[in-house]
Amino acid sequence: MRLRPSMRENYRYILARVESTEQIDAKDIYLAISDTFVSLFGEIQASYAWVAVMEYKVPYTIIRFRRGFEQKVEAALAATTLVKGTSAVLHPVKTSGTIKPLREETQRKNFSSRSGKVKINDEWFSAEIRSDKRIDLKEKGINLNVPLYISEEDIEDLHYDE
Repeated sequence: MRLRPSMRENYRYILARVESTEQIDAKDIYLAISDTFVSLFGEIQASYAWVAVMEYKVPYTIIRFRRGFEQKVEAALAATTLVKGTSAVLHPVKTSGTIKPLREETQRKNFSSRSGKVKINDEWFSAEIRSDKRIDLKEKGINLNVPLYISEEDIEDLHYDE
């Protein structure tokens, strides 16, 4: 029997970058985070938070926990310094209500990018030009008449200024 959406647990997910001197796996990350969480907030809070490592692909991990414990889990990540007896650091990157945007973020981080300016309709905008032939406009206040999605044909017509 499926539960109605209003009766399901609400989870949040954190994408964290793992920097370690040695090879580690998801179980080691889970044990390190749970030990740090228990030492900071106690076993009762740890049992309420339900922290779990959903996936680990070097150098990123996705951590699931109950809604409302965002700050405590981030604090536990920041306080974690040892994983499997070796020095390691967990940097929270992004928090989300679903896993999908975090997976997209890990794929986006794998591409190199450079900052620059892009000329559209005789106006210059700050942009991030990525190696996968995508351009992300960073300028605030872009009018609605400027295209939000730039195709490959548009890229050929753009003028770059580094």
